[in-house]
Amino acid sequence: MPSSPRPARVRLTPEVRVSQIIAAASRIIGQHGYNAMTLQEVADEVGMSLPGMLHYVHNKEGLLRLIIEQGYDRRFDPEDYIASGDPGATHPDGASLPGYFRFLIANNAKDPHLIRLFMQLGVEASALEHPMHAYFSMRPDNAWGLYMQTKWRVPPSTGGFHQLRPLVEMTLAAMDGLQIRSFREPPIDLVTEWARFEAVLFPSPLWDDYR
Repeated sequence: MPSSPRPARVRLTPEVRVSQIIAAASRIIGQHGYNAMTLQEVADEVGMSLPGMLHYVHNKEGLLRLIIEQGYDRRFDPEDYIASGDPGATHPDGASLPGYFRFLIANNAKDPHLIRLFMQLGVEASALEHPMHAYFSMRPDNAWGLYMQTKWRVPPSTGGFHQLRPLVEMTLAAMDGLQIRSFREPPIDLVTEWARFEAVLFPSPLWDDYR
């Protein structure tokens, strides 16, 4: 009898492969830390050869940068907020700054594993020899540069968005702290707790018409 034809091999797109690599490496780092992770371990989990995976990440540092830049920092950026169609994001006078941070915390809350990974890497990267030390050191400047590309609707008395860098940095620092707290006992709901933070960072009545 003639043998059955082999099923056609499905060639995955580079985007799918990168997503698989990020997911696998994130799980491994979350369990064992960056230093204990090996590229071979990630390749095995994805089902690729090591040379095949290196085509996408080049080296261990390149993999780490991919995780941070594509897996975390560029998730749910201001463009994603505007594209969500939220009324606060699509106001003709500009996007709502408090609304964007609510959007960000709500989406982060859906992926606690990635939050844990990012916080762990942030602590590890405080060491000068860590490959992501410079990236985390520059993160406030990079975030501000990204946010400056968006038209925000803010109270006129603030002097305009370009005057609000201290507030933006405090807000991001508060978000990082709250996300770390979410892994301790007793458990908290990030979205509910963030509402309390927002009331302090963006107080009434100043921000009431800009949420």
